[in-house]
Order: sequence, then C-alpha cells, then structure tokens
Amino acid sequence: MLRYVRSVSPSIMPLQVKVCVSMDVSRISRLVAPVVAGMALLFASSGTVGAEGWWAQTIRPAEFWSGPDATARLFGQLPRGTYVLVENADADAGTTRLFAREAGEQNFGYIEAVTLNPTDAPPGEAGSSPASGAFRPFWAATLEVTELSNGRKNGSEVIATLPQFAKVMVLGQPGDGTYYVQDARTARVGTVDGSKVGPSSSPTPEDEVIWSSPAFATIPDGHRPWWVEATRASDLWSAATGGASFGPVKIGDRFIVMEPQSGTRLTIFNPVTRNFAYIDLDAVTKSGAPKAATVEVGGWVGIVAGERANLRQEPHTVMAAAGQVIRGDEVTVSSWVEGEELEGDNRTWARVMGVRRKASDGTWVDLPLGDISPERYVYSGLLVPKVVTEAPVPPTMSLGQNGAKWIDVNITQQVVVAYEGATRVYMAAVTSGRPGWSTPLGVFKVLRRVENETMLGSTLLRLDSGEVPDYKLENVKWTQYFTNGGAALHTNYWRSPVLFGMPSSHGCLGMIERHAKWFWDWANIGTPINIHN
Repeated sequence: MLRYVRSVSPSIMPLQVKVCVSMDVSRISRLVAPVVAGMALLFASSGTVGAEGWWAQTIRPAEFWSGPDATARLFGQLPRGTYVLVENADADAGTTRLFAREAGEQNFGYIEAVTLNPTDAPPGEAGSSPASGAFRPFWAATLEVTELSNGRKNGSEVIATLPQFAKVMVLGQPGDGTYYVQDARTARVGTVDGSKVGPSSSPTPEDEVIWSSPAFATIPDGHRPWWVEATRASDLWSAATGGASFGPVKIGDRFIVMEPQSGTRLTIFNPVTRNFAYIDLDAVTKSGAPKAATVEVGGWVGIVAGERANLRQEPHTVMAAAGQVIRGDEVTVSSWVEGEELEGDNRTWARVMGVRRKASDGTWVDLPLGDISPERYVYSGLLVPKVVTEAPVPPTMSLGQNGAKWIDVNITQQVVVAYEGATRVYMAAVTSGRPGWSTPLGVFKVLRRVENETMLGSTLLRLDSGEVPDYKLENVKWTQYFTNGGAALHTNYWRSPVLFGMPSSHGCLGMIERHAKWFWDWANIGTPINIHN
C-alpha cells in the first residue's frame, strides 16, 4: 500500500498500487506520478490539503518516498531547488521524513527533512503558514563541540560528537532545554543541548563536499610506522629470536618499523625488496625517510581514475593513510616522487598540494587537507592527466627570431609545442622522464636523427643508484636526439595511452606515433628545443 495523505476520509478507499521491484526508479516515477497528480486534485478539492504547512526547497537531489519508514517505495528523485509544501508533521515522534506536495507536478510523498530549506512560497503559489501552535523545522549550527544523545532524560546515551559549526535541522519544539535534531552530515537523529546551537543557514553544496574531504580522515590509534637507519653491519633475520639470516645490510640502509618494540629485534619492512624481516635493535637508530628522487613541477593537474585512492604520509602503502580521494576529484601535484613500485616499471608517486571536488551544483570546491600529515602522496597509477587543450605560454626567450622553427617542452603540463616564430603550429602530449631518470632542463638542439632503431637499456646508467635498465625495444621510430647522453624525442608504443601527459620514461620525451612522425617531418638537425618546468 502506498500512503499519500496523513488521513483519509472513510468514504475514500486507500489506493492500491502494484509496483514491480525490478523496475528502474525513473520508470516507477513515470508510472506513479500521473496517479499521484490525480489524487492531488482530488484531495485539494475536498479540502484535505489546504494552505496549512510551510514551503521549502530541496538543497540537493532528494529522494521522494511513498511512506515515512523503511518499508516505503521510492518514487524517484527531486532535483536540487524543487519547491515542496510540507504538511505539519510530528517529527518529534521519531520520523525524519516529512509529508509534502511537490509544487510543479503536484505529487505527494515523503522527503527527508535534512534535504530541505524552509523558504517563501514559489512564484504562482499562495503563501502558507503552519497551523496555529504547530512547529516549523529550522536550521541551526553548533556553537562548540556538542554531544548528540538518543534522549532528553538523564541517563541518555551519547551517540555522536558534533564538531563546532556542524549544521543540524531542528525537528521539534525545545523540551527540557534540548532540541530534537538531525545531523546534516551523517543523518543521525538525536537531541542536543539547546544552549550550544544557534540559528544557521541551510547546508550548501560546498558544505557537503567538504564533509567528505580528506580532512575528515583519521589515522587509527596504535603503532605508526617509523624509519630506522643501520649504524653497523648486521643481518636481516627471519624471526624475532634466532631464525635464519636473510642476508646482510650495509651501514646507511633504511627500513620501516612495522610493530612496537618488544625484545631485542625490531619488525621491519624493507622498501627495496618489499619483504618483512627482523633486525637487531642495537644495529639501527631512528631516522627520517630516505631522500627520494624527485621531479619538481609547477602544479600538474590530474583526475582520480579509481573509485577511491588513499593519500599516504609517504610514497609507500605500508604507511598509514592520511585521507582519501574519490573518482573524479582533481588533484594538483607539486612534484613526482620515487616510491613503492605497485605496477611493473612504475615507481612514481604524486606529492599532493591540493584537491578539488565537484559539488552537486556543478561548482568545484577546494578541499581542506587538514593537519593529519605534513605530506600526502597518491600513486600515479591511480591518476589520469587532465587534458591540456591550450598550449601553455612559453618562457620569454630569443628562440624563433625571423619566424624560425623551435620546440617548447613544458614538463609540468607534459606537452610539446612546435613554433614558427611566435606562431604555435602543433601540440602533443608527451611522457617525460620519471623520478631518478628526469628529462634534462635547458635549451638544446636536435643533434642527430634515426628513423627506426632498437633501443637497449644497457646503454643507460643511473648515477645516484648505479641502476642499469633491463629492456630491449625494437622498431622505435622517428627518434631525434638532443643530448649526447641519449635523451630524444621519439615514438613510445610500449606505454599505455593514459601515461601520455605523465612522466614515465628513462629521460626521453615519448609520444604516440602520429605525433612523433609529425615532429620528424617538421623538424631537422639543429632545430632548437627549450625544456622547462
């Protein structure tokens, strides 16, 4: 049975509506709406629904229900800004759904109080007012940290702690110095001390976005991993006492302590081998994290591609989370940092300097990152670059005089732009050098060109670690070298298309084949290349 009015004349039988559970919400809404609209006219003409009540607008998309409790059917969703006329409801009895009439379609249903903002009548509708002595809900905010309890009498249980400036909908008349409220953020219902709340505006889309921001994440109590550095030659062991040796460690090697100290050995995580082991307590001292290879950028912007991604205190998954971002969030990056390798040949993490989230009204809101951790990192594999549609303005320089050809490479935006004098003639996304293999900055020129070649990792050496890459890549086309050390523009067919716009190479500027071919046909020996952040 679908309930549309709070009381029905005995001469009018309740309407029976059979609804298929498998129907989608929009279809249910289309089927039910004409019937409800007809009932609206019937009851309005009989005087069942009159001018008593109060007008409100939905402050966000709001579900419209057939009844006040969990057994109700969902009619559909009212868009943000929809006007409804709310009948006087005894919310103090425990319900949070109010009986209302939609202004435009004249549909009846139940709607959550915290989705409404009391307002004047919409254009074309008569004004209304609550019945004499009736209560009209209103918005309030906590003036300080406030306890939300499950009752008004002594001995009631505290069910939540509301922070200062939390917004609540006051649903009932004050009693014993308390208000019956619903928390806008969590939808919890309870009572608060009336002296700790004051009148407030309704929540905005920005409020709702901030409530779900990383600033509200907390690091669980208990052990928090910390770094140690080896101060003497020692071994890594398989057990807290005794056990087999996993091999020696050198002075200066660093590890992450994963459990509180107990006994003469520490439980550690080796970030190089990604294994757990034990080390003698007297062989290490507390230290900071090792200095990671970094590529500084001037504010790269990417989009979160997965459903959720943890922000870490350091670029390692064993470190506690310092918040979360969700699909569609815009993440601004201050630098790319080398960290734990979660995908093959990808050790790149993003140091996060800002996060934006889209509100329900389409506006973007900057999220407060809070003070849980001074640093936040997210793995690069969980991001995709925001598409660059306009060429960034290059630095002022003398290249391009008299209409000469030259190339500008913006490492932050990860784009390469061809110029003839001051005229931009072509732009393409690139993937530049990752941390530890950064692309050199400065002004260069094309030194030599190879149309098709095989590239070997054994020709490269990473000076800070001695790493020599292990790869053999055949049929690498359209290569234009600009340093004697092997940095070049060329096609990069072995990388995923989503990586163009993010650093992933061993120092070269990789492009998809059609872009590399365009630059091959356009440039020549001696063409200047300006590379900058």
